[in-house]
Amino acid sequence: MKRYLVPLAILFFGLNVSAQDIHFSQFLQSPSLTNPALTGKIPFLEMDQNLLRIAANFKNQGASIGVPYRTYSAYVDGTVSPAKMRKSQMGFGLVLYNDNAGDGSLQNSSAMLNVAFTRGFNRFNTFTATLGFSIGFINRSVDVTKLVFDNQWNGIVFDPEASSLENFSSSSIFAVNFNFGGLVKYEINPNIEVQLGSSLNHINKPRTSFYDADNRINQKLIIHANATVIAEKGIIINPAILFSRQSQAREIILGSNVSFSKRDMQFILGLWYRINSDLIPLVGINFNAYRFAISYDVNISPLRLASNYKGGVELSIIKVFRKRGSRAECSGY
Repeated sequence: MKRYLVPLAILFFGLNVSAQDIHFSQFLQSPSLTNPALTGKIPFLEMDQNLLRIAANFKNQGASIGVPYRTYSAYVDGTVSPAKMRKSQMGFGLVLYNDNAGDGSLQNSSAMLNVAFTRGFNRFNTFTATLGFSIGFINRSVDVTKLVFDNQWNGIVFDPEASSLENFSSSSIFAVNFNFGGLVKYEINPNIEVQLGSSLNHINKPRTSFYDADNRINQKLIIHANATVIAEKGIIINPAILFSRQSQAREIILGSNVSFSKRDMQFILGLWYRINSDLIPLVGINFNAYRFAISYDVNISPLRLASNYKGGVELSIIKVFRKRGSRAECSGY
């Protein structure tokens, strides 16, 4: 019975109300999804250093309640610093995203092109501001043959051969999507850097209804801040906070990662808290410009009675290609 109830709930909340985004707990490891102004941003990276970053994220959640939700993301971004623009830098990126909910019954896919422009405001570019913009498309699709509806209940069992009496206008929808963001960064000294940013996603409120209805994705506001502190003896601290609001849904995640250097490797420990929802421990490793992290959402919300404190595992991997000798090699990113 649970197998049918989960897709029904997904269909109800996913198709008949304004859609909400699904996101990663490791928001520091998925910057391009957080804010297009973060395209190509790595702590302590000098503005005259071009880079290329390739990354992937995966999250599996909800398995303790029903059919799991699986979210995949991959992105590539980089920066270019034109010789004639000594105080400026351009960032470019491509972000791919897919969310698979309910045995493949409901899928959300997205492809976005990010562009960011950074301007320095002092002699050594320790204070900079960035504007970012992204444009792309969203595809939402559903396999109705894998779903059951109340009209297919004959009083004893669900009859998949019976008509659902649902009036689907389409089972696959494409919509254009626009996002915009801003960021300010200040390098207080060679060991401390802070960032503050904000983004507005789905500016045009894309329509993604399978029915002849005007259901749209709500605009999503994100405000985030983080710091990178290089302490003594190879210890790097990365505290951060993220606030997001979309329709009636609000979220705050806060916490910190701490990196410990040993020879050519960094070991990462982190603890994060999604207020009133999840406790998120994290472990990771940084080696040869590769960064791998794994975290787990320990559900502590009222839903824990059904989830038994089980949330979702999340993985991220990042590879950065950059000039040798860059201080970014020891920044924990």
